[in-house]
Amino acid sequence: MTRRHACIGHGRLARALVPALRAAGHDVVIGRRSPGAGELTAAEAARAADWVWLTVPDDAIAAVAAGLPWRPGQVALHCSGATPLSALASAPAGAGFHPLKLLAGDAGLGGAHVGIEADAAHRPELDALARQLGMVPLALPSPMTAQARAAYHAAANLAASGVLAVLAEAGALWSAAGLVGDQALAALMPLTRGTLDTAAARGLAGAVSGPIARGDTGVLARHIAALAAAGLEADLLLALGRRQLALAEAAGRLDVAQVTALRALLAAH
Repeated sequence: MTRRHACIGHGRLARALVPALRAAGHDVVIGRRSPGAGELTAAEAARAADWVWLTVPDDAIAAVAAGLPWRPGQVALHCSGATPLSALASAPAGAGFHPLKLLAGDAGLGGAHVGIEADAAHRPELDALARQLGMVPLALPSPMTAQARAAYHAAANLAASGVLAVLAEAGALWSAAGLVGDQALAALMPLTRGTLDTAAARGLAGAVSGPIARGDTGVLARHIAALAAAGLEADLLLALGRRQLALAEAAGRLDVAQVTALRALLAAH
């Protein structure tokens, strides 16, 4: 089934969504707060559509939705993993369609999972739309509790920007070793990519490596000392180490004596 869609706002997400919808055979209009010649206002675009996508900043979703001229049968959608559907309460019906993908540069939506939060009447069509766009539908609870939404969004953020914090820490250690700081990212990134590729093929436990995976307490102790010598807190390495230890245990890589020694070292700092 094809629908007529309106995208209110034309930021990074809309610039990926609009061409994807059009390529799948859907008619799409764009509504802007300050339309140019031949463009539509938000209200004009909403009147022309069956499904209205609010591709505006999270904090603006509820206010923009409240200002649109809704009619029976329309569906309002947002793409924010952090925003409850109650932000769309002014619309006849609301749903969430949250792509789990960083939309940097010209990145499209194809291949990404998309969290779908919708009632039973609208979920099948949204699942079908996701597949039309080359995405993998991921059913979210509906209604989704505030606690569940926060956990879901935190998981997505940890998997995305959380990696950057680890690379920043690695870069600080790289500089402390006397290496050229601006080379760190280029040199370390292949390790990150290789780990992610291995995890995709073997699972998280199957991809864990390094001194913890080998039960090498001596090397781990020197890593902790290196952080202190560099004037860095060891909290991140220790927290990651405890979680790596759980993965190494799940992989059956360590015996009881190795696990006990590693756990004691990680707890001693």
